[in-house]
Amino acid sequence: MDDEADAPFIDPGSDYPCCWFCPALRLPRTGFLVADRPSRDWPFDAADGFRYTVDTRTPVCVHPGRVGLDPERTARIYVDPPLPDPEESDPAPTGRRRRWWRLRPGPKSVSGRR
Repeated sequence: MDDEADAPFIDPGSDYPCCWFCPALRLPRTGFLVADRPSRDWPFDAADGFRYTVDTRTPVCVHPGRVGLDPERTARIYVDPPLPDPEESDPAPTGRRRRWWRLRPGPKSVSGRR
């Protein structure tokens, strides 16, 4: 077995500016992918500190600049659905609306007070 092939991509004893939980510190270069940024496509697993691809559970590094590699994967851009149009979603008014404070009895309705 070749020790060089199984050595981590980045030496953990070096002062390289990568994250302490980066897969590059624990795995050889063939053992992880590099993505351009964090994404739902490779969620974080708190059990071991890696991000994994959803389909193959391959570890993913999300800081290509810190490990000195070009990204192999690009995160999809998730767009929230548009908010409903308030004019279209409001039902047509059905008569006069009563206010909640007019439904409660006031001090004038209590007998024995002046």
